[in-house]
Amino acid sequence: MQMNRKHVIPSMKRWLIGAGLVLVLCQNSRAIEWFTDSRVALEKAKNENKMVLLDFTGSDWCGWCMRLKSEVFDQPEFATFARSNLVMVEVDFPHHKALSQWQTAANNQLASDYHIEGFPSIIILNSSGAQIARSGYQPGGPRAFINDVMSQVRHANAVAAAKPALTAPEATAAAPAVPAMPAHYGELSLKGISGAKNHRLALINNQTLGEGESAKVKVHDAKVDITCKQIHDDSVTVVLDGHELELKLGEHL
Repeated sequence: MQMNRKHVIPSMKRWLIGAGLVLVLCQNSRAIEWFTDSRVALEKAKNENKMVLLDFTGSDWCGWCMRLKSEVFDQPEFATFARSNLVMVEVDFPHHKALSQWQTAANNQLASDYHIEGFPSIIILNSSGAQIARSGYQPGGPRAFINDVMSQVRHANAVAAAKPALTAPEATAAAPAVPAMPAHYGELSLKGISGAKNHRLALINNQTLGEGESAKVKVHDAKVDITCKQIHDDSVTVVLDGHELELKLGEHL
């Protein structure tokens, strides 16, 4: 019985395409191993001499969190870096999916320990559990994110190396645990401007905003609603309580 090539070839093509898609999906799913238990992650980091990345995220509602995941964490370049240097932990605060009671409590405790004020927030720990870097969403993809984190890590390592060695009996005394410094925000101020001219982002106190976006910004012990109207080279125009204000880099209201 002779088979019709017109039917065989398209069928083979469909099979090959399907098999290729399955292979790609499997490779992507294995690209980065994510933990949800920070204690297990830290133990793995100690054994493998790696750093721990804590990703504080709202996975199903936070737009900037989703962009960080798609533009950085899901990219092959970052996966290669992470496999050699990081143990990844997702600390999720979803709106539309349920977490276990234990997981919710653990995530809330981590957010309190590291004084998380907004999402996404990235905390980097060394293999001993000490915080050595803090980051969030920024444009530029994996390379910009990796450069930002590693520059902070190098600085933290340089500071640690410059400290004089403890002498006895100091060396034998148990050092108390040092809590992470709280993120304190005073008056409304422009912390930084990043991104290309056609897609700038402004960091105002604890929030990153694009033009036309609104958010609750922490000022002292309260939060105020502001709208980012326009981002300039070294300043930003915002709307607060119906009034337009200009914030300049390095200045406070």
